[in-house]
Amino acid sequence: MFKNLGFTISELITCVAILAILVTFSIPHFNDLMSSNEAKKLRKTITIHIQKSKSDAQIYQKNVTVCASPDLQTCGNNWNQGIISFIDTNNNRQRDPSETLLYALPLNYKHGKLEWRGTLRINSVTFQGDTGLPRGSNGSFFYCSNSPKYHTRIKLSQMGHLTSEPLVTC
Repeated sequence: MFKNLGFTISELITCVAILAILVTFSIPHFNDLMSSNEAKKLRKTITIHIQKSKSDAQIYQKNVTVCASPDLQTCGNNWNQGIISFIDTNNNRQRDPSETLLYALPLNYKHGKLEWRGTLRINSVTFQGDTGLPRGSNGSFFYCSNSPKYHTRIKLSQMGHLTSEPLVTC
């Protein structure tokens, strides 16, 4: 005889309802996981690239500046878009077309906001060519996550060392 293979409408509605319940409970945990991963990645990325810039200043014996960059070519104000590092030959903390670009790093953080707060209210970090130290450029990177559990401060000391600490509020 003829036998129907497939789902009945009631079985299909039951499966969709169970799936909707599972998705409803998993979305907040997924967003929390994404925020956590972004904060961890940020700490590693900032540490690696700040240390590279410090080393480049010592290797080239010239001032190396790290700044936020909207287009990965020039300096700007938004640290979420990207970071560039360049040999700052004229010490103006802005990249001119003749200055050597050492690296350009796109960031595009989606689960938080990154900003730099330096001691001199300058929106860049400069490592001196003679010592590799950030004289006058020490301060902190602040990452304000969408999830308050992952607010982070990454301090840059006068000796060029980075330390990370959680923040209660941003």
